[in-house]
Amino acid sequence: MTLHLCALTPDDAAAAAALHALAFADAWSEAAFAAQFNAAGAVTLGVFEEGGLVAFALFQNTGLEADLLTVATHPDRRSQGLARRLITRLMDDLAREAVTRVTLDVAEDNAPALHLYASLGFTEDGRRPCYYTAGRPVPVAAILMSKTLAA
Repeated sequence: MTLHLCALTPDDAAAAAALHALAFADAWSEAAFAAQFNAAGAVTLGVFEEGGLVAFALFQNTGLEADLLTVATHPDRRSQGLARRLITRLMDDLAREAVTRVTLDVAEDNAPALHLYASLGFTEDGRRPCYYTAGRPVPVAAILMSKTLAA
């Protein structure tokens, strides 16, 4: 299996939406991905395997800061380091563009993501109570996290 990493474009919106739907109850639409991939400041990277998208990460660069908007990995490819590879590579790219801080929010019940982000050096900055509701019987908090990037 050969993995190829490349930036995502609006042509990848359908594949990104399909993968996102496997990962999240409140998945983004194809149109939302197409618009985001076209947006100024969008920083994307996908992992393709045998022609199919198996993981991706999407940041929004706002200048000195960037926000990790979403990360998705195909269920069959989880726990293989793909998300770590994508996020690390994009944070390195952002640091070269003079971004000094990366932010994100994550559902408090998403233990694998919390572990990944903590292992990458993100720290908790706060919480938004009852923020995530989709696919849950009871709403859960969003944990706000950030990481300072080396210059």
